[in-house]
Amino acid sequence: MAEPVQIMLPSEVQSPATGDDFLPADIPAVHRTRSAGSVTSSWGVSSVASAERCWELSRKAEESLWKFNYEDIQIEKELSQTLKSIVHLGRWNGTRVVMKTLLTTGAAMGAGEDKSATQVALTDELLHEVETLSQIRHPDLVLFLGACLDMSRPLACIMEYMPGGDLENFYLAKRKKHQVPDWHPNVSRVAQWACSVARALSFLHDRAVPLVHRDLKPLNLLLSKHLDVKVADLGISRVLEVASAESYRMTGAIGTLHYMAPEVARHQKYNAKVDIYAFALIIYFLSSGRQPFHHLTRDPEQILKEYAKGNEPRPRVADCQPPLRQLIQAA
Repeated sequence: MAEPVQIMLPSEVQSPATGDDFLPADIPAVHRTRSAGSVTSSWGVSSVASAERCWELSRKAEESLWKFNYEDIQIEKELSQTLKSIVHLGRWNGTRVVMKTLLTTGAAMGAGEDKSATQVALTDELLHEVETLSQIRHPDLVLFLGACLDMSRPLACIMEYMPGGDLENFYLAKRKKHQVPDWHPNVSRVAQWACSVARALSFLHDRAVPLVHRDLKPLNLLLSKHLDVKVADLGISRVLEVASAESYRMTGAIGTLHYMAPEVARHQKYNAKVDIYAFALIIYFLSSGRQPFHHLTRDPEQILKEYAKGNEPRPRVADCQPPLRQLIQAA
């Protein structure tokens, strides 16, 4: 393997002779392993393409006034942590905000080459989320405020704070409070939340460049202090080609098992309808207070096995409020 080559970049942007020789000029010192096409920074190992993408996003951020410095955010406390990222509550100009920061260490990273590949994938995922969110605005989507794109610091995305938390934990708290096995709000509240998700999906799917969320689930539906729902986490969303949006298909298993469409589980071609399938299962959850397919198994892997056999189990709509049953079945 080639030795890393240290590239000390000038303060001004240089016009690259070739794409391989190009790196963002605002990165003070970068190590590149040419044979692997990678860049080493505080993010860990990232692809050269990620570094170039970061520089382009940074330029756009400067122009659109959504580029943040770490010093702009006063961190108050940690809200949550996953294998991929850590979420903090902070303040920006006196307003509470959420900072989602990429983790470059931990169990998700693995070791050796696997660690490098994972770091590249996670960096690309968060950069994709930043790029996507910076281009869209809708009242039913969690508001993107900006990003910290300095490669000498961890990559971070700044979003509006939703103090009500996610719907899955909201339902869990209600079950504990009322000491019941299942809990759900009245049908008007369920309909209100479902309409919010439907409007967000309509906006994403009907754009000039359609966008498929691909990971709709209660954990990605957040509540405001007034209990209004907004859709979050577009990290694994995918853009449909404009020229063939109706016929364009995607492959690859993404999303969360309980809310994954059969064609996704089978690694078949799919389109924006996978969001509609997940939407129907979300309505089931909202109306029944139960995870889809709970009557079949507690193991979501078992649902995937049914899909692999060619079966397509359906949630038990009798668990839901009568006005919503037909809507769930239609999807």
